[in-house]
This record gives sequence, structure tokens and C-alpha cells, in this order.
Amino acid sequence: MTRYIPATLRLVLSKFDMTALCHFGDDEVKLPATELPGEVDWRADFLRWHVSDISSRALLLPPHMRDSFFIDEDERLTETREFAPIEVDIVVKFARKAAGDFDGEVSRSLWGDVHAELRRVKGELARRHRAIFGGTE
Repeated sequence: MTRYIPATLRLVLSKFDMTALCHFGDDEVKLPATELPGEVDWRADFLRWHVSDISSRALLLPPHMRDSFFIDEDERLTETREFAPIEVDIVVKFARKAAGDFDGEVSRSLWGDVHAELRRVKGELARRHRAIFGGTE
């Protein structure tokens, strides 16, 4: 998935006669300076997916290891540069909240089912991303 460029940033770029591009393999799509239909819902669902992914992986760990896991995830998300700093804060905060005070560990077999659903949803998010931003892959 290509790096996300929010509509507000695309609008600012247009003030400098610049156009934001979205890459899908060899395809290069020029993005409009305006919000695209479905863009905000897609982004919210993308962030929710990350909350689910991180919180489910946290529950595989013993409770005493989770704080350092969340710190590592914060750093990992920040380093990817796919997220605005506020988005990293939101994702990690809600992942912590979703893991909550659960003091056990999730079984690997149950996590397998959760992981399969996460893979399915990730594929659906990628399909929606291409549909919204104009990729042909």
C-alpha cells in the first residue's frame, strides 16, 4: 500500500502548484486536492485495523511484557512514516485500551482465528484503497 496523503495536505500542495501522487505497482495516479468519496471512512477503518492487530498481538504476551510491547509498537508505527503522530498516539492508546486489564494470555489457536480475520480485513482495506485512490491492481 502506498503512503497515505490526506486531502488537507493535497490541498496545501495544490497551493504550491504541486500534485500528490499515489503509486500502485507501476501505475502512478494523480490525486485531487479534494477529499475522495469513502476516503475518511477507509482511513478510520485502516486505523481500527491497526488497533485490532496490535491489541491481539499484545494479548499473546504475558501481562508483564505488554508495556514494552506497546512502546515498541509506538516506535515501529512512527518509523514507518505511514501515520501522522496523532494517529500513532490514537492507535497505541486504543490498542492498550482494547487489551485492557486482561491478566491472561490468549490461546494460540484462538489467535489463529483472529489473525485469519485480520488478514481478510487487511485485504478488503487494500481493495478499498485501490478503489478510492484509483489503482488498477
